[in-house]
Amino acid sequence: MKFSKYALSPRVLAALPALDFEKPTKVQEKVIPFFLQYFNLIVEAPTGTGKTAAYGLPLISQLNLQKKNTQALIMAPSRELAIQVIDALRSYYEGDDLKVAGVYGGVSMAESEKAVRSGAQIVVAVPGRLKDIMSTIKFDFFWKDIKYFIMDEGDKLLEGGFQKDYEAFRMHLRKRLQICFFSATISEEAEAQMKELIKPVKVIRLHPKEMLRSIKFHKVAVKDGKLTAYLAGLIQSQKIKTALVFCGRREEVQTITGFLRNCGYMAESYYGSLEQQERANILTRFKEGHIRFLVATDLAARGLDILDLPNVINLAIPKKYDYYLHRVGRTGRAGRKGNVYNFISSSVDDVYIKKYHKEIDLGAYYIDFEPANQQNTKVAEDEKWAKCHLSRGKKDKIRKGDIVGFLIAQTGIEADHIGTITIYDTYSIVDIPTQAYYVLSKSKEALQIKGKSLKIRKYSLDEQENRARAVKKLLKDRKKSRKLED
Repeated sequence: MKFSKYALSPRVLAALPALDFEKPTKVQEKVIPFFLQYFNLIVEAPTGTGKTAAYGLPLISQLNLQKKNTQALIMAPSRELAIQVIDALRSYYEGDDLKVAGVYGGVSMAESEKAVRSGAQIVVAVPGRLKDIMSTIKFDFFWKDIKYFIMDEGDKLLEGGFQKDYEAFRMHLRKRLQICFFSATISEEAEAQMKELIKPVKVIRLHPKEMLRSIKFHKVAVKDGKLTAYLAGLIQSQKIKTALVFCGRREEVQTITGFLRNCGYMAESYYGSLEQQERANILTRFKEGHIRFLVATDLAARGLDILDLPNVINLAIPKKYDYYLHRVGRTGRAGRKGNVYNFISSSVDDVYIKKYHKEIDLGAYYIDFEPANQQNTKVAEDEKWAKCHLSRGKKDKIRKGDIVGFLIAQTGIEADHIGTITIYDTYSIVDIPTQAYYVLSKSKEALQIKGKSLKIRKYSLDEQENRARAVKKLLKDRKKSRKLED
């Protein structure tokens, strides 16, 4: 079966070859015909099965692109997922007349208001920011032409108390409206809630086993609490070049990231209280392969779409089945091969894994290897990385191009070998090969950038953590201040 079988727009069909969309996935086969017939839908399908395209392709095909007004509203639980959906939708169409706008945190309210007023045919929004916009300006014009209302990762939206938001948004929308609810996991309670909100509705479910066949599941027995030693041993014995590593708490994320960096691996932490600009930079560099190990909380289990991620490592086993499915669904996407390594530190961990794999009807088997440590972990010298603090930033009118030019001139490295660059008001952070850092640190001449003196040193995980705490406090204070003003 090919996509040409469906009544999709010619410009949508023209965009698919560049995306390597040869034939519909199972969820697309089931969803597209019903979406085109204007059915309300509840769709449960594992991560990586093509849910965004399942609604995105028929949605774009149904829009009137001659009109510059919002015809579809898509809700997402996080900024990361909203951006991912926006990028995907834009890629599904060949031409400039499709406009997709985003309304989410991390940008100014003025930018969000501009997105609402832009007349984009599709708006992808995070509920909290859309509520903020609704409370500050009157924009009845926004709602009047919306015919499609889609909730992506709907179970996560409901967890965040979305039902009240849904009812508030629904009041503004026309009576005849197509409403669709998509998620990788939908509990009985969540389904009951949805059925109350969406009437009538057709339910489509795909069993996880169908989608997870391309993944090999492994178990690692951790003895004597030597978690880092077994992690190092796993990376060496299985020759793992890149992986998404899940931990249970932010403190564990910091510890594991520090261990991997001390071994010489390019590792980065990823958790909720990091500044959004920094999170976005980290994800971009991970997708591009400049970061080899992304150590994360469950924030990365949703909304992180990396087509060719070969390995997921669960250092802590989640206590909820849906969290496990979201984690493992980061690998083996679109039919590619993947590996999941579950670290079993207690009999309780083993019970959870057996329970989850009974649900998905796929086995997970122990593998044996020798634990290692920081001293005998072998990382080639030219593959070691350092995170560096540069003493100049935005107030010095420093841009990324200035930093790249400075590093190339001073160390001779190529631009492709420079990692994440994040520029703050008074300083900048950059990832560079350790050898390049040694060259800079041993320079006998005073370092300068754009004619200004520059100091460079290693940027510690403690500093990164302290900044994350400061950002979290700032955001909390701003939120409290807005409530007092109201």
